[in-house]
Amino acid sequence: MEIIDRYIYAVTQRLPEAQRAEIKQELQGLIEDMLEEREAEGPPAQKDVEGVLLELGDPNALAAKYRGYDRYLVGPQMFEPYLTTLKIVLISIAIAMTGMFAIESIFEPSDVAEHFTDYIVSLINACVHGFGWVTIVFLLIEYRVQQNTIVKSSKSKGWKPSDLPQIPDTRLQIKMSDPISGIIFTVMFTVLCLYAIELLGVWRSHDGNRTVISFLNADVFRSYLPIVWVVAALGILKESIRIIVRKRTGKLLALHIAVSIVATVLIGIMLADPTIWNPDFIQQLEASGIMSPGSEGYETVVSIWNGVTEWLIPIIAIFALIDIISETYKWYRVKTSS
Repeated sequence: MEIIDRYIYAVTQRLPEAQRAEIKQELQGLIEDMLEEREAEGPPAQKDVEGVLLELGDPNALAAKYRGYDRYLVGPQMFEPYLTTLKIVLISIAIAMTGMFAIESIFEPSDVAEHFTDYIVSLINACVHGFGWVTIVFLLIEYRVQQNTIVKSSKSKGWKPSDLPQIPDTRLQIKMSDPISGIIFTVMFTVLCLYAIELLGVWRSHDGNRTVISFLNADVFRSYLPIVWVVAALGILKESIRIIVRKRTGKLLALHIAVSIVATVLIGIMLADPTIWNPDFIQQLEASGIMSPGSEGYETVVSIWNGVTEWLIPIIAIFALIDIISETYKWYRVKTSS
């Protein structure tokens, strides 16, 4: 019966991934044996199945018995998503930091040893921060889940089979590639902002010397790093919950919309500050010989640069709106077809 599958699913989802297949098989055999003991004639009735499940008890309690422990910071139900998220974040940090080390070594090959030392120190520091932020995010999620469980238990008159959640429809499932790519983008963006914002600009190579004319005023930008941390934390929180839930729901869509709006507003506030941009950008382009007054395209470049804060923020807002509409459409299409 479907209710047996739902019960087994509710138990095994609270166990480590490596134990699920074995315990699923064990539970199926145990329930079949208990039903055989209750059988009189013919197949088991609904009341017989519910009686067996009531005898086995709340799936949370049964899962705790299989685990052999019930005290933790990141619980078994969250541990696999936690490890997945942590691996993605740490690997993304390593790739981003290695890429920046390679770029710096190309720009200044005579200082490779110094760049390598800075690379190792920065890599360790970034990985420690990444580990800490992911752990904090999952501790908050775990705390929230436990609080919801306590509230539901206090309102409940006792567990019954009808409380079992439905097994997720495969059409509602989110592809793992979606949250993984989201985490990678968030980590790459954060690492760039923290360690290599000076590399974001116009690159020039002349007589063997390589320079970067930066778009941003690095000193002013660093004063906005708390906003960068908040945006990164919100992004990882959203993608972590998508990894945990793995299906499209109204609540998950609401979270996606809220995070997108908050992140867009914060980034807009940061970019709207005129002092965050390099005030000498045009002059540095002229001094480097890349362009000169009266040359072809000079007025166009100056016009675009002067209007950068006017069109960049609306473009970011448009992309955020397109993303929200896309996620809403995906949720609505699946909801109406199910």
